[in-house]
This record gives sequence, structure tokens and C-alpha cells, in this order.
Amino acid sequence: MSNEDVCFVAPSTSRLQVVRDGRAIIRSASIPKPVVLVDTREQQPLPLYKNHPNWIGGEQKATLKTGDYTIEGMENLLVLERKSLADLVACTVTNRRRFLAVCDRLSRFPWKAILIEATLEDIKGGFEPFDIPSKVHPNAVCGTLDAIEAKFGIPIIYTSTVRDIATERAASWLSKHFTYWWLEQQGLGRVLIDSDRL
Repeated sequence: MSNEDVCFVAPSTSRLQVVRDGRAIIRSASIPKPVVLVDTREQQPLPLYKNHPNWIGGEQKATLKTGDYTIEGMENLLVLERKSLADLVACTVTNRRRFLAVCDRLSRFPWKAILIEATLEDIKGGFEPFDIPSKVHPNAVCGTLDAIEAKFGIPIIYTSTVRDIATERAASWLSKHFTYWWLEQQGLGRVLIDSDRL
């Protein structure tokens, strides 16, 4: 079944839920939305603000030393590295040394992740359906990602080759990390909903 045959649930259009004593405090606490900094080398950046203005307050181009996305004010705390499927395949062999150097730098951030614009099923199914000419075996790609996660402690986020789904996942991840951090900085605790401590 192709992606065109699948009907996806629309993303939420509401803000994140932040609740204290049974009351939503987004407005009363004036909780801002994050401004995402996008690396200037990103050739086709994800449309985070355009697609998700309920979670993202804006975007700005910046030259990032590490990663593709961070949040204004959190530049030394948070980084998201994005890999298309074609780029990921190249990073497994051809660009491996450079990619591992990036992973070493990523590992120094408290909050980091590598967002893969593909599912595990996409990778394991081989690369021919995606017009990616490569002799790299899918198991080599999966093994490299598992080794990176184990060695460097970098979470791997599998998303989708459907750009809107990858964008939604990135926007959600960035906005939640920002909100937790902001709440903690304001003395409101590192928790979104106090009743269940999430």
C-alpha cells in the first residue's frame, strides 16, 4: 500500500495542555511558544511554523555548529538532527566518518535526537522503492542507528517519508522539550499535567 492510499489522522490544532490544580495555565502563566532556529545549511527545512503555529512560535535561520534545529534560548541544551532516507543511507558508508563526528557532538547536549524521515519498515524494505541507488544493505543502516543510540545515547526517532508527518513529529518534539524547560525555568516544575505528573 502506498502513502497515497493511507488516510492519516490530522495533527492537533490546539496548544499543549499545561494544567495545575485542574486548570489550564497556558494563558495565565503566559507560556510562550518556542522560536525554532533552523540551520542555514538546511536545503529543504521542515515547515514547522507554517504547519504547526499552535506549537511553534516562529522560525529563524541561524548557523548551527551542530544539528539542524534548536530552540532560541536553548542553543546549548537541545538539538535535533534530521536525516532523509537518502542522506541516512549515505551516512552509513560514504559519509560515515563525518556523521559519527556529528553524533559525538550531539551526545554532549542534554536533549538531542536524530529524526529519520522514514519508518523502520521503509528501511528494512530496501531502497529501490525510493529510487535510492545504493548497495548498502538495510541491516547495515539499522545496525548503525542502533550502535549510535547505544554508544552516544542519542534517541532515534523514526517518522515517515511523508513530509507532513515528519514535520508534525519534529514540531511536537521541539515544543514539548521547550515547554518542559520553560516551566522548570519559571519554578513551575518539570511537569505538564500535575495530576499525573507527566
